[in-house]
Parts: sequence; C-alpha cells; structure tokens
Amino acid sequence: MSGTRKSFRTPLGRVRALGSAHQGTQDALVIRATSLALVPLTVGFVLLVLSLLHKDYNGVRAELGQPLPAVLVLLFILVGVYHTQVGMRSVIIDYFHGHAREWALIVNLFVAAALGMACIYATLRIGFV
Repeated sequence: MSGTRKSFRTPLGRVRALGSAHQGTQDALVIRATSLALVPLTVGFVLLVLSLLHKDYNGVRAELGQPLPAVLVLLFILVGVYHTQVGMRSVIIDYFHGHAREWALIVNLFVAAALGMACIYATLRIGFV
C-alpha cells in the first residue's frame, strides 16, 4: 500500500461532507444556529428571572403579562427545546440501530413536543390568566 489514506466515502460524499445518515451537516448547522440564538436569549432569560426573584406571584404575573418578557421567555423555550431535540436526534442516529433507532426518534420527537407545549402553557397561564 502506498502512503495515501484510504477512505470509505465516495468522492461525492467527501465533497458534500455528508455522513451515512445524509443529514449530519444540516443538523450541525441547525445546532450551531440555535446555539448562537440561545446566547442572548439565555442572558435575557437569566436577567428576567433575577428581576422576578423579589416579586410575589402577582408581580410575576404582571411582569409576564407584558409583551417583551413574555416573548423572551417563549422564544427561549422554543429555541431551547428545538436545539435539544435536534441534538438528541444526532445522538440517536449515531448510536442506535434498527428498530430501536426508529422508536427512539419517535420518542425524542414526542418528548420534545410535550416539554415545549407544557412550558409554553405554563408561561401563558402565568402571564395571561
């Protein structure tokens, strides 16, 4: 054998930089984009929570009834849950095989949807009811 490295990827696969699941690059870009979006959202969320620490329940309701804090919390929830779902999907695709992968992907999707809906419901209920 010569000193060149052998690869199991086809030349087209190396150019496109796609793994065996054919979606690794897209997931990586989505994870990076949501990570970038979560940086200011997390800072804003932490500052909001710190400002709510000294308030009672009615004060928190009044604060979350305002548009800016409510939108900040909802965006933080939506982007965070989507980031988590895509990250777990990447882990499942890498480490699960066969029917276990299919079931794990289904469970991942439903858990992410349930978590997101529960958090959104709680936020809206505190802020607007």
